[in-house]
Amino acid sequence: MTIKTLNLALSITAVMLISACSSNVGDNRASLEEAVDNGIQEDWIIKARQNAEQSVSPKPLSQLQAELLPHETVYLPTDKSAAPYPTLLFLHGCSGPTASHEKDWAKRFNELGVAVIAVDSYSGRGTDWNDACNFQKMTPWERSGDIVATIESLSEREQFDANSVYLAGFSHGAGTIWTFLRQLSDERAPLSLARWPKTDYETVIDGAFMFYGTCQGPWSVDIDSLMFLGADDRYIDETQCMNYSHPADGGHFEYVVYPDATHTFDHADPNPANVEAGSVYDEQATLDAWRRIKAKIEEDGNAQ
Repeated sequence: MTIKTLNLALSITAVMLISACSSNVGDNRASLEEAVDNGIQEDWIIKARQNAEQSVSPKPLSQLQAELLPHETVYLPTDKSAAPYPTLLFLHGCSGPTASHEKDWAKRFNELGVAVIAVDSYSGRGTDWNDACNFQKMTPWERSGDIVATIESLSEREQFDANSVYLAGFSHGAGTIWTFLRQLSDERAPLSLARWPKTDYETVIDGAFMFYGTCQGPWSVDIDSLMFLGADDRYIDETQCMNYSHPADGGHFEYVVYPDATHTFDHADPNPANVEAGSVYDEQATLDAWRRIKAKIEEDGNAQ
């Protein structure tokens, strides 16, 4: 993949992240879409990353956990005797947590015997979603540290199996997971952390599930992943993943493009931000995505 293609993929991710934020995001979306139309999106994303690298200071792992853990939402399977459970980290989009979306997915995972931790990347930091959607704060290069901080907390919590973790990300959350996989491959810590902990994440993480993200550059760690895309997504060009060349030594990567599916196609009760972004619930696509995720978890031997 060329630098130009990579930057284009990143810029399309930025369009999506900014565009899907809230009912008051019209001005933000228009300004960025204008930048894309004028062909200056590559400069925009480069400057966003440079700004993050210059403005984000690493924190102790304990500080990240103090910012995150009090604000997470935990969904546990009903069979308490089966604990500790395989655990899925649920990463919201740039508009922040949406309870109905979390609950719909948590119900599916819980019925399979998988616990869900819905990570709230904003509340404990006073982060305004506008700033996150505009890549001014909490960019994927920084937010990827939230994955590390949450995983590192699991060994101290008896409900969760710290050695059997899945990641699921939506929009900004999908971009955060992809960035995490790239950082792990390059042995470059998230901007929010000074260094990687000693944990072998390739062993700990059993799989990654990403919805309406982009394939923004290669990663090579041995972690299997699935990407779910919609052909009618206004903000994601699915051909970026179709043209993506995955390293042979990386974990298995597979993408699925659903005809007629929109951005946030899996939201059965879309919030105003989703509606403004053109979201239409696609039950068939959502259930097919779940079928593939479920098959992966069952294949791993982690389903009850």
